[in-house]
Amino acid sequence: MRQVVSLSGGKDSTAMLLLMLERGEPVDDIVFFDWGMEFPEMYEHLDKLERYIERPITRLYPRQTWNWWMFEREKRDGQLGYGWPGARSRWCNGEKCDVMDRHHRGATVCIGYSYEERFTRTRSNRRMRTSGITARFPLLEWGVSEIEALKYCKAHGFDWGGLYKHFSRVSCWCCPFKRTRDYETLRREFPGLWQRMCDMNVRSPWPFPNEKVKFEVTA
Repeated sequence: MRQVVSLSGGKDSTAMLLLMLERGEPVDDIVFFDWGMEFPEMYEHLDKLERYIERPITRLYPRQTWNWWMFEREKRDGQLGYGWPGARSRWCNGEKCDVMDRHHRGATVCIGYSYEERFTRTRSNRRMRTSGITARFPLLEWGVSEIEALKYCKAHGFDWGGLYKHFSRVSCWCCPFKRTRDYETLRREFPGLWQRMCDMNVRSPWPFPNEKVKFEVTA
């Protein structure tokens, strides 16, 4: 059975990959799913990681762009676009899982959940089993915490261009599931991306899930 590393690009999955290679574990494929909405520093990190391990990272992409799903996808009621992902329609994660599950079918997929997530995140194992996939959680097996994962990555020269100085978790810059204070950080530290998010909010047919976030209205 193939052993595949599911790489989000953050500290936990990066530490998992580096530790697996360091321990001589088989890694048949390294897979990153790209909505095209990552911080520029994340793409730089992935390029740097490829050079460091001297192996390619397989990039998977959605069937259509983020903007198509958010603004153009025709729904059953005739409305165009799903709008912001939310608790009732987390279409971004659904598309990601569909694409990745098709790619991973018949493999053992290594997922970088930290030791703190041992009781909450492994429930995805049930979904993957129905797709003929075996899930494995190396950091849980080894008792590696989030702090230890970040420290390990920094010791190997990875700093994500300082992203972890601003955010505790690194995901798509427009992710509607961030903590409220993260949007203020985005506005202050990444004004160009914040402006794009404000423009997206104007076009969205669905309200932003977090009512505490106040967007500027642009002309």
